[in-house]
Amino acid sequence: MALSAPLQFDIPGIHCQGCIDSITKAVQKIDPAASVTADLETKRVIIGSKSEHEAHEFVAAIEDAGFDVNAAE
Repeated sequence: MALSAPLQFDIPGIHCQGCIDSITKAVQKIDPAASVTADLETKRVIIGSKSEHEAHEFVAAIEDAGFDVNAAE
């Protein structure tokens, strides 16, 4: 099922553009058309995707890139 709303995750380990680039690369391995927006101050990442992939696939890719991922509240 395609995602109906953007996914939001808190990723406490992000601190620079390099981190954002790594996360974006990991997400786009799952869905090359996905958009990734990150706020370094809040450490929140928003993923927009119209693919058939599920949230846990994006989480696994981000974790494989070396980041802890928490559901955003």
